[in-house]
Amino acid sequence: MKVLLVATDDRVRTQVKTATLGMPDVEFFDVGTPHRALQQLDDVGGFDIVIADNDTRPAGGYYLAREMGLRVQMGREDLPPVVLLLARTQDQWLSNWSQADAYVMKPVDPFNLTEAVEALVDNRPIPKLPGVGGNPTPSVLDTPGPDATPQRQADMISDREAS
Repeated sequence: MKVLLVATDDRVRTQVKTATLGMPDVEFFDVGTPHRALQQLDDVGGFDIVIADNDTRPAGGYYLAREMGLRVQMGREDLPPVVLLLARTQDQWLSNWSQADAYVMKPVDPFNLTEAVEALVDNRPIPKLPGVGGNPTPSVLDTPGPDATPQRQADMISDREAS
């Protein structure tokens, strides 16, 4: 599995790498900023998942997840799922708003992270575990374009009305 790890804090990098020791064939590519992560996704590609610490500088993981979500909306299909590492439970809403596929609370619990990563890579639902979640929701600004399927347009309208 090819993992793009986005973190400036060495402790977070160590926690993630330690948590995934039991997973077979994990290859990490480390970058320090969301901007470099986007460059890697554009230039190198082929990643199975992105794990991003939300507390990176100058822009956090929300920026990265949101930017990737926008690129998918504009037709880019080769982008991997995103797991955000959050320090505060209050940030779960922002994780969902940024359209991250999942979040895991810090400090990183090895079981929680591996379960979330494996679920996303295998295209399964996020496991219901303490400190793990994800419900990427479109914001009010995300409007269906003219080329959106009728079902996608209806989904986005019902999401807005439910908010």
